[in-house]
Amino acid sequence: MSVGKSAFVRFIVVTAIFIVLSPSFADEASTARRFEFAKKSVPQLVAFLKDMPKGADLHTHVSGAVYAESRLDAAIDSGLYFDTKTGTFTSVQGQNTVPASELRTNSALASLYIDTVSMRGYRPSAAKSGHDHFFATFGLFGVPGSVLSKDLMLAEVIGRAKAQNVQYMELMTGVAPDDAYNVASAPVPIDDFEKAFEIMRSRFPALISASKSYLDDIDKKSARLLGFDSPITSTKNPITVRYIATVYRLSSNESFFAQMACAMAIASADPRVVGVTMLGPEDDVMSRQNFDMQMRIVDFLWRRLGKPKMALHAGELTLDVSPVEVMRSRIRKSIEIGHAQRIGHGVSVAWEDDLIGLLREMKARRVDVEICLTSNEGILNVSGSTHPFLLYCSYGVPMNLNTDDEGVSRSNITMEYVKAVRDFNLSYRQLKNLARNGIEYSFLPGESLYINGNYALVRPEFKGIRSVHWVASTAAKRLMAKSEKLYMQVRLERAFVDFEN
Repeated sequence: MSVGKSAFVRFIVVTAIFIVLSPSFADEASTARRFEFAKKSVPQLVAFLKDMPKGADLHTHVSGAVYAESRLDAAIDSGLYFDTKTGTFTSVQGQNTVPASELRTNSALASLYIDTVSMRGYRPSAAKSGHDHFFATFGLFGVPGSVLSKDLMLAEVIGRAKAQNVQYMELMTGVAPDDAYNVASAPVPIDDFEKAFEIMRSRFPALISASKSYLDDIDKKSARLLGFDSPITSTKNPITVRYIATVYRLSSNESFFAQMACAMAIASADPRVVGVTMLGPEDDVMSRQNFDMQMRIVDFLWRRLGKPKMALHAGELTLDVSPVEVMRSRIRKSIEIGHAQRIGHGVSVAWEDDLIGLLREMKARRVDVEICLTSNEGILNVSGSTHPFLLYCSYGVPMNLNTDDEGVSRSNITMEYVKAVRDFNLSYRQLKNLARNGIEYSFLPGESLYINGNYALVRPEFKGIRSVHWVASTAAKRLMAKSEKLYMQVRLERAFVDFEN
C-alpha cells in the first residue's frame, strides 16, 4: 500500500472512531471548562458569552434601550437643530442652536449630546448624582419632527438582542397610539372606585381597537426592518417579542387609576401584551406619597380586569435616595397587594421587615427578581458585595439577568452576564439556569417544559431533548403547539446543545 493510501485509510479510520465516540449529549462539561478559562479576562468572557444562549431579557425599556448615536443620526436626517446650551435637539431654530448636521463634523458637540442623554463617562458629583442624571435623560428623548419611529427603535433593540443569542424579550413600552391613549387615560374622580371603573369601562372599546391596529402596524414594520417573514411577536422568528404595558407612577391618583385601567384592559384583550408595569423613580415625592393608594388601585382593577400578569419595579432604592421606612415594605406590598409575579430590581430587599419570611414567600410563590446589574451600579452605586444577588441566591429566590436601559447605560445583555460572572464568580451551570429562568418566569402562556421548575427534570415527551440527535416526537410537537412557553424552552435547550457542540 502506498504512503498516500495508508494515510488516507488512517484518516478514514480515525474519522469513523471519532463519529462513533462523539457524545450523544451536549458536552456541557467541556464547555464549562472553556468558560472557566474565559474567566481570566473580560475580552475572553465577552467572546464566550456573546454567543451563549441567554433565554430572555424580561426587563428592558424600549425608549432607554436605543443608543444615543441612533437618536443623533435621526436628528440629522430629520433636519433638526442642536441646542449647544442644553445639549439636546430641538425642532425650532434659536439663539443657541446649530443645524444638527454640524454634529457630523463637530465631534465636541456630538460628544456633548451623547454624554447628555446617556451615562457615558458620567461621574457623580455633589451637584448631580448618577441617579439624577440617569432619570433626567428620559425627558430629553422625544423630539417633534424626528424620523426615529417606534418601528425603527424596536428593530434596533430586537436586532441587538438577536445578535447576542437572546431567544425572547418582553419590552416595556406604550402599547397604544398617543391620541387614543390620551383620551382614554384622562383622569377620573376616585372617591368611589366602582363609579370610576364604570367611567373607564366606557372608554375601553375604542382604546382596545386603536391599540390592536397600532400593534399590528409596528409589529409588521419592525419585522420588515429585521428581515423577518412574520410579525415580531410571532414564535416563527429567530427571536420572539411580547409587550409589557406601562403606567407612570409619578401621576396623581386620579390619573394613575385611569392609566392602570387602560393598561390592564389592553393586557386582558391582546395576547401580545402579556403584562403591566409601573415606571418612574420610586424615591420621587409623588411615588413615595402615593404608593399605598397606587397599590389599592392596582388590587381593585386587577380583580376586575382579568387578573393580568404584573411585573412591578420595587426596591430600586438605597439610603442615599430614600428613608429606610419606605424600604421596610416596598417589595412585600408590591407582591401581596400589587400582585407582582416579578419584581424589577429588588435592591433594597435587605431592609424589608421579616426578611426571611419574605424571601421564603418569594421562593414559594415563584416570584422572580429581574436583576439589572449595570443600571443598579450607575443609578444607585450598588454592585458586587453591596448588591443583594447572593442574598436572593442563598434563599432560592429565582432571578434572571436584564438590560433595563442599555442605550442609556451604554451596555448590553452580554455585559450583564459578564458583570454577573465577575461580581459573583458564577459557574457555567448557574449562568445556564439564569438563562432558563428568563423563559420559565416569562409571561408567555402555557405549561412548562420542566417538572415543578426543576431544570434537571423534563416532561416525559421530551426525554433526550439535550441529546445531539434528538428529534421531536408527534406527542412533543403537539405539546409545543399548545404552549408558547414550552415551545420557547425547547428552542433554548436546543440552542444550548448547538452552543456546546
